[in-house]
Amino acid sequence: MVKIVFVGSSERRTKADLLITGCFSGQDLDRALLALEPEFSMGAKTAVKRHRFSGKFGETLASFGLKFREASEAMLLGLGPRDKFFKLCARKTAGNLVKAVRERKAGRVRILLESFVSPEVSKESLADLFTETILLGTYDFRKYKRSADAEPQQPIIFEFMVSRERDCAPLKRISEKARKTADGVIFARDLVNEPANVVNPQTLAAAARKMCKAEGIQCRVLGIKEMEKLKMGGILGVSQGSLTPPALILMEYGKKFASRGTVCLIGKGVTFDTGGLSLKPAGGMEKMKYDMAGSAAVLGALKASASLGLKRHIVGLVPAVENNISNNPQRPGDIIRMFNGKTVEVLNTDAEGRLILADALAFSERFKPGMIVDIATLTGMCAATFADQAIGLMGTDSDLVEKVKAAGQESGERCWELPLWDEYRPLIQGKQSDLKNIGGSNGGTITAGMFLKEFVPAKTPWAHLDIAGTAWCETARHDCLFGSTGVGVRLFLKLLSQKD
Repeated sequence: MVKIVFVGSSERRTKADLLITGCFSGQDLDRALLALEPEFSMGAKTAVKRHRFSGKFGETLASFGLKFREASEAMLLGLGPRDKFFKLCARKTAGNLVKAVRERKAGRVRILLESFVSPEVSKESLADLFTETILLGTYDFRKYKRSADAEPQQPIIFEFMVSRERDCAPLKRISEKARKTADGVIFARDLVNEPANVVNPQTLAAAARKMCKAEGIQCRVLGIKEMEKLKMGGILGVSQGSLTPPALILMEYGKKFASRGTVCLIGKGVTFDTGGLSLKPAGGMEKMKYDMAGSAAVLGALKASASLGLKRHIVGLVPAVENNISNNPQRPGDIIRMFNGKTVEVLNTDAEGRLILADALAFSERFKPGMIVDIATLTGMCAATFADQAIGLMGTDSDLVEKVKAAGQESGERCWELPLWDEYRPLIQGKQSDLKNIGGSNGGTITAGMFLKEFVPAKTPWAHLDIAGTAWCETARHDCLFGSTGVGVRLFLKLLSQKD
């Protein structure tokens, strides 16, 4: 459990386990630190003078003191040059705060918030970014650890001190909004981190129903018979190799705001991907439970949107399948007819995500959306291109693409645009069908985007997010220890919060 509080420097307070102050390179120690902890400040000044601490980003200087007033241990945390301390730096700094607390097993940490303020990052921004990143950085999926083997999770109190007590209430309100955003990300992470023997298309639909009921969101789930009537050959074809039937999850929030336009979010929900008959190699296949990270992002974004009370009309579509091999799997060479009537030759059954997304994209026309954004762990080639540093972005509308880019920059979930030039179209042209589901050995991320484009309702602005490299964390980073990152939730919330 993590508790975040704001206190004024004049308020009565108990002694903390750790006091942390930000220190920019080439700057004097924070004045508040000099007044609150003079003994530590004297030692810190000596360390700076002797070049033992310079304020370089991520650098630390810590010491214990029996006569320290605020905490038994005090620490300086290097922030680098003050004029280069941007929002991404603040997010990473919050991760450094979490790391320091975790290493010391501190129960209460006191942070001088204003010591982290820069020309680009206000204390209001810090209340937002620090809260969000601390909650995500302390998240740890431990559901299946036996209590005897798991380390006990002690409550941690992050106490942010500001000079004026009257600032505490507005900062707390900002922090509470950030907590709701983090709750949406954590909801998405929990869904993805669950093993595939727990989360399948049917249990994912049940989780969506439960969340929607709690948040006041309309939810409907189409089953296999309804999809057969609709002739959704993409979803049905992928799922025919699984004993677990597919589901198309339809969620609708904020219908009373429809006059502002409808935003449709579509998330790939492959709860496990064996690759079908085009079987994936064994190495890393256990990670393929994360192939429904796009669907989790849509669910998490809707949950947070409702919790935050966003004044937007949002439709969420999640085609949920398991790409497995049973007695009648889809075969390479099969030709299927999609919801919009186009035929597709399935040359590779491991290129299944685009098939289910295609049906959902075409179906979205029923909601008359003003814009559509889909999100998917779609291509390994995207991960090979960007590693875990950027989301692959494509789209048909330059204004929407720029809005998505801006939302990604603001949320810390950065995007990089790839082209959808007409010259790529022949690569997905079928010989015995309208289309084929792969485009060859090169340009796989782009040809996947070109395929999806064929199913976007005419004249509707559309953007596609490929999160194959960003949805899973193997090595601890500032906001994620391991596993699902919940990528997409924060970006969607920033996009939905933008002014028209």
